Amino acid sequence: MALYDSETTHRRALVLSEVAAEGATGLSRVLRRASAGDEDAAAITVSALVRSVRPLTALDTHQFLRRAHIAEGDLAGDLTPGQRVALVSLVDRFSHLHPPTL
Repeated sequence: MALYDSETTHRRALVLSEVAAEGATGLSRVLRRASAGDEDAAAITVSALVRSVRPLTALDTHQFLRRAHIAEGDLAGDLTPGQRVALVSLVDRFSHLHPPTL
């Protein structure tokens, strides 16, 4: 059982790193995979995915979730298409206005 848990944790960490590396584009891709049945993507909270986008802060994440009508604990696989579109749109607009610094 411990092996399964560490493998699952590793796969989910890879999903989060994809979002961190690709920003809004990665977030959109992961949310689409979650809705299509990717179990690893679907089981991650939306708040964790959004917090992975640089340079978003915890406050930004909270505001975006609220504006997209998503609860902090909602899982990526449970979002409606409208919630996905709203969230990615908010994150994408913010990312274009505030590119990450190296």
